[in-house]
Amino acid sequence: MAVPEPHASPTASRDRDWKWDGTDKLDDIIEHGGWDAVANAHAWYDEDADDNDPPQLKTAYKLPHHELVDGGLKVNWSGVTAAMNVVQGGRGGVDLPEDEIDDVYEHLARHYREFDEEPPER
Repeated sequence: MAVPEPHASPTASRDRDWKWDGTDKLDDIIEHGGWDAVANAHAWYDEDADDNDPPQLKTAYKLPHHELVDGGLKVNWSGVTAAMNVVQGGRGGVDLPEDEIDDVYEHLARHYREFDEEPPER
């Protein structure tokens, strides 16, 4: 499966802006936590992208929702809601294997609960 294992994460301030700029954010995460941290920062990754586990290819990852804050990986509320919106078809949806969408949804739903919020219905 290419959905990171369920994990509780420290949360960023709920009102923190979400500005995912891709390469720069990924480089920072790799520098501070390695590829395992990159995998945990996303709701899905293509485990077949290369021979590493997790893959060491930036394009293998989708649905970021964590970022580095003060040197540590934290869940960003706006990142979680943006990722959930895409999973539910917003912004054109996301191309994922059909049999993994429920797991991705549940991964993000756990983060909703970390912010004491009910996730949207599937």
